Amino acid sequence: MRSSSGELNPRRGRRLTASATADLEAGEPEPKLQPLEGRELLMRVLPCVLVASLGAFSFGYHLGIVNPALDNLARDLGIALNTQLKGLVVSTVLVGATVGSSYSGRIADSVGRRAALVGTAAPLVLGSILCGTAANVWFMLVGRLLAGWGIGAASNLVPMYIAEVSPKQLRGTLGSLNQLMICIGILVAVIAGMPLASDPNHWHNMFLFAAVPGLLQGVFMTVVPESPGWLRRNGKVAEAAAAETALWGAPDVSGGDDKDDKDEKKVSTAELFAPANRRAVTIGTGLFFLQQMSGVNAIVYFSSAMFVAAGVESAVAASVAVCATNVVATILSGQALDRLGRKPLLTGSFIGMGISCLVMSYAMANQGTWALAGPVAVIAVMSYIASFGMGCGPIPGLLSSEIFNPRIRGAGMSLCFTTHWVFNFVIGQAFLPVVEAVGGPAVFIGFAGVCALSVLFVKAQVVETKGKSLDVITKELAAAK
Repeated sequence: MRSSSGELNPRRGRRLTASATADLEAGEPEPKLQPLEGRELLMRVLPCVLVASLGAFSFGYHLGIVNPALDNLARDLGIALNTQLKGLVVSTVLVGATVGSSYSGRIADSVGRRAALVGTAAPLVLGSILCGTAANVWFMLVGRLLAGWGIGAASNLVPMYIAEVSPKQLRGTLGSLNQLMICIGILVAVIAGMPLASDPNHWHNMFLFAAVPGLLQGVFMTVVPESPGWLRRNGKVAEAAAAETALWGAPDVSGGDDKDDKDEKKVSTAELFAPANRRAVTIGTGLFFLQQMSGVNAIVYFSSAMFVAAGVESAVAASVAVCATNVVATILSGQALDRLGRKPLLTGSFIGMGISCLVMSYAMANQGTWALAGPVAVIAVMSYIASFGMGCGPIPGLLSSEIFNPRIRGAGMSLCFTTHWVFNFVIGQAFLPVVEAVGGPAVFIGFAGVCALSVLFVKAQVVETKGKSLDVITKELAAAK
């Protein structure tokens, strides 16, 4: 960009006035850099967040792809009558995700957030290719395991990176993009399955497409700035200042949110569970436990079967509508997080989910005698998903990236997301057997009960982080232990 006198400021890349140019030529110091504000700041940080969020898209796509593709791939791989192997095709990705999330935080502490996200692209790409070209079930299972490893790592690293590159006044809005991209990934996976009705072999293409966002992530993460906080904690002060200037328009003169924490590489389990960190661990793991046990993945994984059971004829169309509702609700949540706060949205979210579960239970219990049971079931599920998208979906991941002391942030977030994947796996394995044992209506009453307990947990344990720096949040939690 050139000044009115035709000269560039080589250090700022901004327009210079004629007087400022004259001062530079006379040896005067350059005017102090000013932090960006408003839309200019958002537009500077947003591209970096979107690149990292490609990992979140892969997360959603790999979770959603198995629902429409399972019957066709099972037939082609010769496991159509083998319920156990079909279950493994669904759940192996969760096993891989548990492993990926367990170690990704410590890896990111050692090599940096950016390098860790670049490395995460490898299992995402390789796993997708193995699944798309699988000639037998064993190649499919290995591919699903690798893809799971990649999305498990991404589930941890994406919100971590976003929190550390986002200014405090935009952290809620930008942090919600992680969940938004997960929702979009699930929606794209469901839509991608529509050609299966006329082309049963299309499932190969569905899995091969999953390699594209992984490849883009691996390429573009090499050109975005590293987390300034991680650079400062590792003694790379000049690089941190350059990253802050690239992201926010000027270096952080306070030394960054993480200025008091230097060595994060060697965090013991005892330190992670020390009294000073206990509240953060309780909030992070508790919210992910309640998120999974409130039933959301039962709806995502088995939505088609649920709609058929509720009397809705077009199950695929209903699933697309559910996923689209999730996307819209998450967009609205992103607009509200930095205005209303995390706690009010979480509370309202769990209340709406609980009421929706009760309505779904009633509709399922009366589907044989009530003509409106099918439509009411669809409305209840959409209401549940809308409520989930407004709070319970985006906020646990956002909070987990905000509440931990930077020294233990990697290990703490790994613990939170391991909790997420473990109970995601539990629900995936247990949902249908429990439905067969006690019936769908009883299961959804149980989900409503979990939502009620969640409201109490949010009121008693969760802290409000809206508008606070990461440093202030962690100090408040340490003082409230």
